[in-house]
Amino acid sequence: MDTTCTSRLFSSDYEALLLELLEYHTVSPMETGQPSLLAEAQQCYASFAAARTGAQIVVHSSPDPALLIGEEVPLSVKERASRMGSTFWSSQPNLVLRIGPQRPPAQTLVFNFHMDTVDGSFPVSYDGETFIGRGAVDMKGPGVALLAGIEAALQDKPGLLDSYSIVIQCVSGEEGGAMGVYGTKVLIDQGWYGRLNVFAEPSNGVYFDNSTTSMTARIVVEGKDATDDAPHSGHNATLLLGYLAQQLFAALSVPITEAGGKMCLAGLHTGQMHNKVYGSGQLLMNFAYLSTEAGQQFRLWIEDAFADAVHRFSDTFSTIDGSALTAKDAEQICRLEWVKQGLPVLNNRDESLEHFLAALGLERSLDDHLHETFTCDAMWAQREGCYTIVYGPGSLEKNLAHADGEWITRQQLEEYAVSIRHLLLSYVTIAQDQSVKETIA
Repeated sequence: MDTTCTSRLFSSDYEALLLELLEYHTVSPMETGQPSLLAEAQQCYASFAAARTGAQIVVHSSPDPALLIGEEVPLSVKERASRMGSTFWSSQPNLVLRIGPQRPPAQTLVFNFHMDTVDGSFPVSYDGETFIGRGAVDMKGPGVALLAGIEAALQDKPGLLDSYSIVIQCVSGEEGGAMGVYGTKVLIDQGWYGRLNVFAEPSNGVYFDNSTTSMTARIVVEGKDATDDAPHSGHNATLLLGYLAQQLFAALSVPITEAGGKMCLAGLHTGQMHNKVYGSGQLLMNFAYLSTEAGQQFRLWIEDAFADAVHRFSDTFSTIDGSALTAKDAEQICRLEWVKQGLPVLNNRDESLEHFLAALGLERSLDDHLHETFTCDAMWAQREGCYTIVYGPGSLEKNLAHADGEWITRQQLEEYAVSIRHLLLSYVTIAQDQSVKETIA
């Protein structure tokens, strides 16, 4: 890739912008049940973008609550929105900036990143090389870096916008299991997509155009509590859920992995007291799949394995003192429900744009490395005549995204900005060719 540049793109102004954004509390209400300052952070970003690139705000509004009726909306979103009321929506707007005139998707290049973050608070810091803070790599840092790349491209080629327009989406609803249904999906459905759509995510410097999508199962036990002095008189949700967790992992993890998927045995909760038998609780499991067909197959496997495991529990514990009641009532007090399922996967190819990106030096993640990809909002941006990729700096794992101490280096952000600049300067040729085709048509 040609990284020639006369000056540093991720300058001190961009360093200051990132530090300011890291200080904003933009944790998703899906994580905390509390409103965030996402709107204020988006306005800060938009004001900076307008001053440096001439970007115009064309959308900055909260999603429509009517979205809750869609089958693709995760159950967790419906539950959280119901509990929080109007503040759930008002604190999670979507922002769209446009640089250049309004043009059809064929002559538009779209960048997407999210400003909402997972929960977890730790001090923001910068030592001149490494930024630390919630959102540093996922995704405030890359969102700022792509803006630096856009500004540099416009400075190098002021006539760049004669050929195509640039759209930046800064969305809500990416984290917390919202799956982009009231963020990216809303904007794509409204027509905010382009010939090329670049989703900024920590992809380790390569790009991928296909990925997994996840489905979440929740096993719920709703039984009767009991005191530790008479444990036999109640239902033991801890025993039942613990047994199911082991049985389901043993039964499902290998076949799902062999089918190209992933299984995550997640949280199990009943209670925290030592002198009580908890009759209610829940177990969460997450499953990633590579195709719609695989997702449908996984669901059948999971539901069958669940029914079998509950039956085995009843057989195993029916004659043991203290668990007989739980065993007898297991099928009545325990159920499996789908928090999310049936979502699409990202799976698109475009020969001409793949050649274009390869000429820039951008490496496409190989098909046999799909296990290294991950679920993200890009799954909603598949349209005829479009190519959607996930490309960004840093690594979810190495840069501690979603963990304490999340970080990214200034050099990583500089390299990303340079690559965005180079992409934009080179994209002129494709945009001009497309313009000629549109004129002829």
